Amino acid sequence: MNDLAAGIGVTAPNQVQLSMPDLVRLAIHDTELFGRAFFPRAIRQKSPQFHRQLDAALDDPTQRYVSFECFRDSAKTTKLRVFTAKRIAYGLSRTILYIGASEDHATRSVRWIKRAVERNKLYAGTFGLRPGAKWTDTEIEVFHGLDERPIWLLGVGITGNVRGINFDDYRPDLIILDDVITDENAATLEQREKINNLILGAVKDSLAPASEEPNAKMANLQTPMHPDDATARMAKSREWHSYRFPCWTEESEELPVDEQISSWEERHPSSTLRGEKILALEENRYSVWAREKECKLVTQELATFRAPWLKMWREPPVGSANVLIIDPVPPPSIRQQAKGLRGKDFESHMVVGRKNGEFYALENRVSKGHQPNWTVANALELARKWHVMRICLVAVGYETVLENLLKTEMHRRLVYHAVIIIPTANKTKFARISSALAGPTSQGKVHVHPSMSMLIEQFNSYGPTYSGHDDALETLAAGVQELANPYLELAGDENASDVYEDEDFIMPRSAP
Repeated sequence: MNDLAAGIGVTAPNQVQLSMPDLVRLAIHDTELFGRAFFPRAIRQKSPQFHRQLDAALDDPTQRYVSFECFRDSAKTTKLRVFTAKRIAYGLSRTILYIGASEDHATRSVRWIKRAVERNKLYAGTFGLRPGAKWTDTEIEVFHGLDERPIWLLGVGITGNVRGINFDDYRPDLIILDDVITDENAATLEQREKINNLILGAVKDSLAPASEEPNAKMANLQTPMHPDDATARMAKSREWHSYRFPCWTEESEELPVDEQISSWEERHPSSTLRGEKILALEENRYSVWAREKECKLVTQELATFRAPWLKMWREPPVGSANVLIIDPVPPPSIRQQAKGLRGKDFESHMVVGRKNGEFYALENRVSKGHQPNWTVANALELARKWHVMRICLVAVGYETVLENLLKTEMHRRLVYHAVIIIPTANKTKFARISSALAGPTSQGKVHVHPSMSMLIEQFNSYGPTYSGHDDALETLAAGVQELANPYLELAGDENASDVYEDEDFIMPRSAP
């Protein structure tokens, strides 16, 4: 420890005053503390929780290969640079290979480390760092500590010469790939295969063997580009530890947009992200926004529907014939309860209307998990509000129980609506949804409100390989199928208004 370092006290994030020797001892185990102490200009805002998770994976020597899918502007490049600076500071690396989408991209990170050694007196002075003989924008030699052991850092583009790299007979013990996959090199099958083989073959095989360097690591940080790119393959491989950090918290990611919470509130407020997402949905730009911010690939080539097919309404139609569709969910299993209902389907209630050959998603309400009281209360409220002709329950194995609950509550309230069950046994869900919606939506006959973000997301993403939630989309499809009746057009508005009611009673005059 030199005189400069010994005479400086540093305040840790928890406001405890640390001496420099204590700071150095603690920071090797805490990358967040290291970054705030030595690079305060780079880490200015409060860090989100996912940064801690990212740091922990990078610091874990048992995770030799790590891959992170991170949303755009998640500070992943800064996190990589600070991690690299830490490996240099503590002499944990001898040879570092920094790979970018191009040499210029990689060079910017090399220059960042270069400036830190040249100008950051606290950083360089504390760890005894000084420039070596090689000092360019693409390749630098840093002498470390009293023994002045050389540490090499090389920056290259992914299409550059990344094979057979070694300095002073040492192969890279740290390889960092920073957003190396782009729209261009992932555009065609041939280009993807070339990049995939390069990353998972030549680059991966360049890493120093564990027998020589137990702390060797290859880290890939990437915004997802294609469902078959190298990052996607890493996520499926048992050899790689893969993480995904979207712009929403894990707890709110599956919720409707007005309930979603930013995973980094200080930098990207929830209100701002929600507004951006709604605008992207309205302007048919959601596939790009979902990729950049939600780390979610909406591949139009694999999608059943096209985003422009779905039309938006601002004012609901007057005098439409309406039905209420309910896609119920059975009670959660013990395993689902233990997981906090993560991945559990939503219960979706949707009022679908038809007028003049056009279909309208009038209102959609969803609930996570199994809540019978919520189901009954919302169903009867929506039925009364929109004067529905009937309530339709999608058969999922729980519909009979729900039918009895609804009829019991209607009898108690003296409010009666016809309740029917829509059978699903003879068709797959994909067949039901695609057959009901493909024709009307492609002809521009289906309208939704811009606020129905969950429905629009599912419509834009849905396809044979889709693995996300489809509850809202299924209720829309069932509603369109239920209203695909040519006789409705003959009756005009009478289907919606031919009821009599008082404070407590609604009954259709004729059977629906």
